[in-house]
Amino acid sequence: MEQDFYKDFKGWIFNPSTCEAVITLLDAKTGDWRHIHVLDPMWLMNCSKKDIECLFFNKIMHNEVDKNQAQRYQKLINVCFAKDINSGRYWESKWRNLELEEVLKK
Repeated sequence: MEQDFYKDFKGWIFNPSTCEAVITLLDAKTGDWRHIHVLDPMWLMNCSKKDIECLFFNKIMHNEVDKNQAQRYQKLINVCFAKDINSGRYWESKWRNLELEEVLKK
């Protein structure tokens, strides 16, 4: 998943024909428009902290009939924002310690 796109962010929308979220970006230097196609909401967990904030404050646009599908993307962003989950976050867990111990044994 591309990171640090928040500077060029213009909006995001749920595309019902492909069942994906499309993030629209505008490069201010070149004037070129581009899109990031997000097929799986879980991909959004790999965004930078600034990207998560950007997507949290700029809610996904969707047709009313597609609300349930679009909200899967927005709800994941809401959880990532609330729990400080992003690509730069180092997870503290027992699993990491166990993995490290196993590597050091070898």
